[in-house]
Amino acid sequence: MTGYLRTIKTTAVQAVQQSFTSRYPAPDSGGGTSEQPFVSVEYPVEQAEYPAVWVDFETSELRTVGIAYTQADAQNNAYARWRFTGHAVFTIVALTSNECDMIYDQMISMTAFAAQSSFPSAFRQTVEAAPLVASVWSFDTVEPRANAAAPGTPWGTMEVIYERGFALQVIGEFVTDPYSQALVELSGIDVVMSMEGFPDTTVIQLPSGNVITTPPD
Repeated sequence: MTGYLRTIKTTAVQAVQQSFTSRYPAPDSGGGTSEQPFVSVEYPVEQAEYPAVWVDFETSELRTVGIAYTQADAQNNAYARWRFTGHAVFTIVALTSNECDMIYDQMISMTAFAAQSSFPSAFRQTVEAAPLVASVWSFDTVEPRANAAAPGTPWGTMEVIYERGFALQVIGEFVTDPYSQALVELSGIDVVMSMEGFPDTTVIQLPSGNVITTPPD
């Protein structure tokens, strides 16, 4: 089953990969890589995966959208739209301090700095086009995360691993199918609202059928 957490993390990975496709750090003078950094939701454990960007997500809130109204289909199966808040966390991992800092600067440039530019941002376009999760990213504040340097690698050598990370706040929404509990593509939902903006009767078109939203008396 596709969940919102996996979706938002894999979307962030795709956004970073798309940004690095045409623009990534040049090799450093100390013998760094000339290839695109490895990007994944998994922490890199192989030497061939370095340098890397490890993508994670910290959820701070997950709740249903709406107050004091219920949603049910003809079979009385529950249906809800959900809202979440949290932080997308990007941790740069490298074998030299210079390379780690260079990729960190590049990541900031591709995310926060690019969002302030009049030119299209590959990162922003990718996260905003996600079909299962609608999200708004805050690019105005970059929060620091991991910053460490310690000897010892996952492959058993005493090389130093350098880490430096940052986080961006994310607010998003998603809807689930009342039968499979899987996420539904947002473009496939048709919501009919009243003139006052309150759902007197809201019909939501889902692949499995119609869902009727009924407010309290």
